[in-house]
Amino acid sequence: MAEDGPTTALAQPGERGSLTIADKVVERVASIAAREVEHVTDARAGWTEVYRSLPRASAKIAGGRARIGVEVAASWPSSLPAVTAQVRDHVNDQVTQLTGVTVIAVDVTIADVVHVETNARRVR
Repeated sequence: MAEDGPTTALAQPGERGSLTIADKVVERVASIAAREVEHVTDARAGWTEVYRSLPRASAKIAGGRARIGVEVAASWPSSLPAVTAQVRDHVNDQVTQLTGVTVIAVDVTIADVVHVETNARRVR
């Protein structure tokens, strides 16, 4: 059976072009990933909520490798070392999976601890 028209073979991946992931994209993915971790909250206590929202991330990408810094607010009571480890792991996994960028480090800062109010009454 004859084909109608010329066949076109795909060019080799290196010849098709390039993909550049901007620092801002990695920062946004990292912020969203940090927010997905249990005990991370986007609430800020006191006057600091006026000028800074959390979680927030910064990223530096060079040669397809990223170093990410994440600032989060943790809910009270929670284990801060455990929250930090969970944020580090989740941000690393999500950025790697969604962007294809290799993450070499995720530095996590607990910038605030927020007491999440509940409607339950305290009994004394």
